[in-house]
Amino acid sequence: MIKKIFGFLFSPLLLTLLALIVVALLIWWIGPLVKIGSLAPLEGEMTRAIVIGVIVLIVVLRALYRRWRARRASQHLTDGLMKAPAAAKTGAPVDGEQKILDTRFSEAVATLKQMRLHAAGKKPGWRDWLSISGGSYLYDLPWYVFIGAPGAGKTTALVNSGLSFPLAEKFGPGAIRGVGGTRNCDWWFTDEAVLIDTAGRYTTQDSHQSEDKSAWEGFLGLLKKARPRRPLNGVFLTVSVGDLLSQGPEARTQLAASIRARLLELDSKLTTRLPVYVLVTKSDLLYGFTDYFDDLGKEQRAQVFGFTLPADENVQLEEKGLSAAFHREFGLLHNRINDGLIARMQRETDGTRRAAIFGFPAQFGSVGPLLSDLLEQVFTGSRFAQPPWVRGVYFTSGTQEGSPIDRVMGSLARSFGIERALLAPQKSSGRSYFLTALLREVVFPEQRLAGADVKLERRRNTLRLAGVAAMTLVTVGLLAAWGYSTWQNNNYLKSVEARVEPAQKTLAALPTRVQNLVEVAPVLQGLRDIWKTPDNRQGDEPLSMTLGLYQGDKLDAAAMLTHQRALNDAFLPQIAKRIEDQLRTAQKDNLEFTYEALKSYLMLYQPERFDPEALKAWITLDWARNLDRGIPEDQRKALEDQLDVLIAQGPPRSPLKMDENLVRSVRAVLASYPLEQRVFSRLKRQRATKDIPGFSVAQATGPSGPLVFERISGKPLSEGVPGMFTYDGYHKRFQNEVVVLTGLLAAEDPWVLGQDRNASERLRDAAALGALTDRVRRLYLEEYVKQWEALLADVRLIRVSGLEKNIETARILSGVDSPLANFLRAVVKQTTLIPAADANKDVVSKASETVRNTRKGLEDLFGSDPGKQVAPGKRIESIVDDRFESLRRLVTAGGPNQPAPIDDALKLFNEVYVYLNAVDTAVKGRTSPPPGDVAGKLKSDAGRLPEPVRSMIENLSQTGATQAQVAERGNLSQDLRPVTEFCSRAIAGRYPFVQSSKRDVLPEDFGQMFGAGGLMDDFFQKRLAALVDTSTRPWRYKPVAERGAVTTQALAQFERAARIKDIFFRGGGRGPSMRLDFKPVEMDAGITQFILDVDGQLVKYAHGPVVPMAVQWPGPKGSNQVRVQVSPPSTTGSSGSAMDGPWALFRTLDDGQLEAGDAPEKFFITFQVGARKTRFEVTTNSVQHPIRLKELREFSCPEGL
Repeated sequence: MIKKIFGFLFSPLLLTLLALIVVALLIWWIGPLVKIGSLAPLEGEMTRAIVIGVIVLIVVLRALYRRWRARRASQHLTDGLMKAPAAAKTGAPVDGEQKILDTRFSEAVATLKQMRLHAAGKKPGWRDWLSISGGSYLYDLPWYVFIGAPGAGKTTALVNSGLSFPLAEKFGPGAIRGVGGTRNCDWWFTDEAVLIDTAGRYTTQDSHQSEDKSAWEGFLGLLKKARPRRPLNGVFLTVSVGDLLSQGPEARTQLAASIRARLLELDSKLTTRLPVYVLVTKSDLLYGFTDYFDDLGKEQRAQVFGFTLPADENVQLEEKGLSAAFHREFGLLHNRINDGLIARMQRETDGTRRAAIFGFPAQFGSVGPLLSDLLEQVFTGSRFAQPPWVRGVYFTSGTQEGSPIDRVMGSLARSFGIERALLAPQKSSGRSYFLTALLREVVFPEQRLAGADVKLERRRNTLRLAGVAAMTLVTVGLLAAWGYSTWQNNNYLKSVEARVEPAQKTLAALPTRVQNLVEVAPVLQGLRDIWKTPDNRQGDEPLSMTLGLYQGDKLDAAAMLTHQRALNDAFLPQIAKRIEDQLRTAQKDNLEFTYEALKSYLMLYQPERFDPEALKAWITLDWARNLDRGIPEDQRKALEDQLDVLIAQGPPRSPLKMDENLVRSVRAVLASYPLEQRVFSRLKRQRATKDIPGFSVAQATGPSGPLVFERISGKPLSEGVPGMFTYDGYHKRFQNEVVVLTGLLAAEDPWVLGQDRNASERLRDAAALGALTDRVRRLYLEEYVKQWEALLADVRLIRVSGLEKNIETARILSGVDSPLANFLRAVVKQTTLIPAADANKDVVSKASETVRNTRKGLEDLFGSDPGKQVAPGKRIESIVDDRFESLRRLVTAGGPNQPAPIDDALKLFNEVYVYLNAVDTAVKGRTSPPPGDVAGKLKSDAGRLPEPVRSMIENLSQTGATQAQVAERGNLSQDLRPVTEFCSRAIAGRYPFVQSSKRDVLPEDFGQMFGAGGLMDDFFQKRLAALVDTSTRPWRYKPVAERGAVTTQALAQFERAARIKDIFFRGGGRGPSMRLDFKPVEMDAGITQFILDVDGQLVKYAHGPVVPMAVQWPGPKGSNQVRVQVSPPSTTGSSGSAMDGPWALFRTLDDGQLEAGDAPEKFFITFQVGARKTRFEVTTNSVQHPIRLKELREFSCPEGL
């Protein structure tokens, strides 16, 4: 009873209700006392009621959420059981095994999905529905698994456990569709726990190892998926007494290894530590067990017979380990049996049973060593793995079947060699021993002893700790923030207070001390910003001073009032004084300036005339023009900020007295200022047609316009003429605005100029008649013409490089949808202000129009009669139409079905296009370009067209011709590549072009390269001769267009090649030739004979008559040998030298000492052999000879043109 009372007092429902009542009372009575600055958020009763209601709603929603979450967890669990994971893909047997396992619990799970389990199987009561945690769902029940060897008594223990099975009515008292031997897992659902009976072969895995292992791992995966946080609450390890007594050491060791492996797999796969409850089943097989405990009643048979080790694993295994703990506890059990032996024997009358009872303590004691050995092997730790956690050892008996084993008598029989008598089988009594209390009072109450999934719990604990830490930090942070905000605001108020007194002194002295606005602005800004600190310099609330405590807004309002008074006392007088000075110094010929200054001045004294935009524009314009250029931009910005504040207050009232005499004198000057000019200036300043889209070249020409046009000024094509100066701007807006604005300024003039009422009325009459409006129109139309002339002069064709781009430009311009034609038509449309029908009517009245124009000029000189109307039918718009008449005729057809002259202009662009295409074809085909007079003809034809068409055609054709020749020159460079490649192989790096080279240019290659009609000569004559001016030295390309003559390095090589051809290949031959006449001049006395043998042609001299001897190169024999020999040989044994190769003669001459002769065709050569010399005079067959020709040394293969 007391337990129920305490359970009710400390139930979650009651505690929650009490907590809500306490919170509600605190909010209702203490809430009005809580203030944040001047704010009391809980002062109103309705506010407090709402806060209490919200808190109650949150608690209720939280309870409902937790109940929904528990139901969802149970639902997910049952769904997970129904969708048990498939077995590993190890073969068909495993798949069949897994299907059997799934089928076994699927029917039970389907039934449990609709059930909610409670104690004793009762339906949920009102406490369950109102409690925060709710009743016990399937997910909330503890889960235990039974493992053990086959036939160890797992199923028997469950059947006789004394637990309540709510599904028994539907599925019977046994397991869910279980079969004897439980080859597969059976599921036992009770009111207090879910018990899973696994097949014994899952533990031993001795029948089909791969199949059993896969099914076991699939079973663990099912548990992990169904209950991720705490898959199991414990493990029941069943050990049969029969196995202990019948197995030998090897079998027991093998069994212990299998059990240990399964327990370790449970811990590792489920990532948790599970308590293991060792159930020694079939204890009735101990001879005398049934007889000894036969007199126990039902409650006594339900008690625990065994021992529970300490929950702390370190304590239970300290000092001597598990073996010592087992022997100690087992000894206590054994002693307990011995202690009750005498009393039990006295109560038994049957002699056979008394004998069995007497022997039972010995029988029980014989099991201890065997069980100790098994547990030691299973639960002993190692260096590599933490041992399973044994929680306790308990002896049970589910049913009494089979023949008991008399281990004592068997041992004696073996000792004496006598035959042991077999004991008769027991008859089942239907009673279980020592199971019910074990489950309900020992195992189930400590269901949370099992650790949850380590990784999952660590993650959940981390999130939980993070949430608590975040809430703590937020709470501490808010308290700290409020404290810091209070401290900051106090410091802020002190800092502002410290600046108030100096500011008051500065303000008091300001009007007399300050001389100009530049000095006034920072002082005024300081007054405005007196409430600001470094923390709120931008006027924003600093985060450290908020949370309802910020005082800056109040100080800002006070500072603003002080600042406004200072503006009126110090800033405004300076403004008024400046405008007054402008009026005094205004030049008489600048009447517009004087008028605006007077108007601004009067605004300061006539509040009803105040125009904030006009006043600000005038003052800022004056600052921009007259303030010192050295004043920094930030000071200028400060001035403008002060002006904005002054104007924002409303019409300013200057404290200075207005100078009436000055106003009268200025008004007298302005009386002669034309009103129409002021109207037009106002129209432009106010941008009366700002909503009318402007004209742009890009829009008029279409998408192809930007491909061919650009602005000379660099402005984009998207900019053009403002909308004010377009056809729509004139007809849709200007025509109306000019009338309205003329009337407005006519009304403004009386108070600005101080006119009398009659003059004002006359002015309004004149405006109504249109005379003033027409004069404004004339100013507008003249500006209209300037705008469009400037645009036309600023548009030109894009300057492009490359022949293909110019061809594309000509193609686009000559097309059907030519952007040029579109552009000109759009321009004509915008510059034709008189509609076509009205223009036809106006033809008849040309003479009348001339008279009216003459009269208008006289009226402008002498003034018109205000009361006289303007003659009807006047077309002042002809100012624009006549200026662009030539363009209009260009785009206007002469009659129906007749082309417009612009079509002929586009044909000229087509001719340019054809011409440039011809040039391109010639360049690509390596043929001659079209005649150069085509560009001249196009230029002549374009001269008859108006601008800008004329300039576009001339520039395009001329630029195209220039680029055509440049492009052709570039193609020549590509055509030159075969020549260059041959030259690189046959000429480059060889003698005679490189004097030190050991390799000679072959005569045939030399002729192919430099001979008449050779590679260099042929290329020059066919491709370059027409482009090169050979009359100059060095050669140059002929001037192209307006570019000067240009020379290149490659062209210089062609000039050298021509020189080589002229010298080596006289007469146009393909082979080089040369004739030399050798005439001895002197020879050392030590030489008796000198011989020069050039391919069999001998030049001999032996101190005889001087006779010239001719040598022809190449020689007649073709031996390509040259030999120099003297007689007698020198003292060193040398008698001369010899050269081989086609250029042997040139190499021999290079070895000699050459001296110039007295004529170009003569030179001296000295041959030296040893210390002796022979000198000859050599005469060539031409003044242009190849001996040491500089063109040979300077020549290199041409790389490009």
